[in-house]
Amino acid sequence: MVSWQTIQSFLLFLGPLLLPRILATYRSIRSRPAAQIRPLSQPTSYALGVLFVSGLLAFLSTLPVFAPANIFRQTQSRLQTPAGVLLTRLAALRPTTAADERLRQVFDAGGLDARLLYARYGPHVLTSCLFATPGDIDASRTYLFYAVPSIVAPHLIHLLALGIATSGLLSGKEASRWRTMATIAGLVLAAAEVWFIANYDDRYNARSTRLNEIDFIHWKLQVWRGLAIAAMDGVLGWVIWLQATGRAFLSPPPASERLLDHGNLLESLLGKTRRLGVLRNGTVRDAGMRGKLNDYWVKEGEVMKDVFEDPEVLEAQRSALRRIDIGTIDREAETYVGNFFGGVQVVTSP
Repeated sequence: MVSWQTIQSFLLFLGPLLLPRILATYRSIRSRPAAQIRPLSQPTSYALGVLFVSGLLAFLSTLPVFAPANIFRQTQSRLQTPAGVLLTRLAALRPTTAADERLRQVFDAGGLDARLLYARYGPHVLTSCLFATPGDIDASRTYLFYAVPSIVAPHLIHLLALGIATSGLLSGKEASRWRTMATIAGLVLAAAEVWFIANYDDRYNARSTRLNEIDFIHWKLQVWRGLAIAAMDGVLGWVIWLQATGRAFLSPPPASERLLDHGNLLESLLGKTRRLGVLRNGTVRDAGMRGKLNDYWVKEGEVMKDVFEDPEVLEAQRSALRRIDIGTIDREAETYVGNFFGGVQVVTSP
């Protein structure tokens, strides 16, 4: 079992590395301009809903009503209590079942080793495993292999929920960007639980003489697992919400998306240019509209001629021309024309 000193050493080692990053992220979130915040999209709402349901179910799984009965706590007995006395005390509380009788046989055959395995793996594994008997060589390893599917099953369901929540088809690109990290975190959580139960030391329970000294790790792991999954879903949902609303974790879109956006913009501009050309052709081909257009430009020329002949306007023009660098304007004009006609090839006839 991991000691408190190990946890303290781990926190002291990672604290100076993680704390500045956490503070910087918090400041960036608080200082985000309100103009950059956007409303939550509908696909992202689906992802957050899936994570909420997953976290809620994981949290509810920590309630005692979903845990198997612990006959030692029910009867207030020590691990060294004989199996017959346990069943007698249990029968005084409730009617015994076939599973209770099977558990009594395992306790009678396995002694203290069976009781240690009970605290470690729970009653179901101890009574249903037919491949080993408590007290045999490598019995603990055999029970571990038998218990792994039941340990991993909640994590597989959690990974399924993470896959649905981070699916690009259902949840959009905001949630799908966290798919790899969420999957790795779910696998690490499952591997950590298997590693912990595989390396658990039973010697503390073997030396216990009172009920409150017994470490029923099977029941504790059920609570820790549910809280860890709920916390992970909550943190993932919070991160997705921050990114989807533009509050944090903003990253430039990939090159393929930028090219697609530019292509759509150019296609839109091309459509507008074509519509403008159709309107221009219709205006020029109609005699009445063409006459109105010509009258407009004649009138425009007369009005602008009168404006530019005004003494105050002429003086303002001269003052502006004195401040302008004509050479710079010529160079900019040549650069603009060169860039505009850079891809045009002039074909001359021989």
